[in-house]
Amino acid sequence: MNYESFISTISEGIEFPKAKVKSKVLKIDEGGIRYSIGSKGNHKKVTFMEFQAAFKEIEENGCITRNWYNTTFPIKAKTSSCNFTTIGGLLQYFSYVTYSTGAYSKK
Repeated sequence: MNYESFISTISEGIEFPKAKVKSKVLKIDEGGIRYSIGSKGNHKKVTFMEFQAAFKEIEENGCITRNWYNTTFPIKAKTSSCNFTTIGGLLQYFSYVTYSTGAYSKK
């Protein structure tokens, strides 16, 4: 799977796993993907730039980690830290990675 095929495959309504919960793609627009957080109607947005960087990191190093995310996106890591598990959860949903304690590794 490459980045372009991944992005073209995502659709609104997909429910995907995260480390401790499930989440749902609520909306896709030109900037990224809005997703649900928990069951109280909260939501956040992960940008396509974050997905592109994750694909690059996985291709170059075989995985993405929380430390990689925090270093690459320090502001997002503080304001939207759950974007890391959203990226990993969607990649896991499409069988591109597996999850094991803080890392999403390429299959």
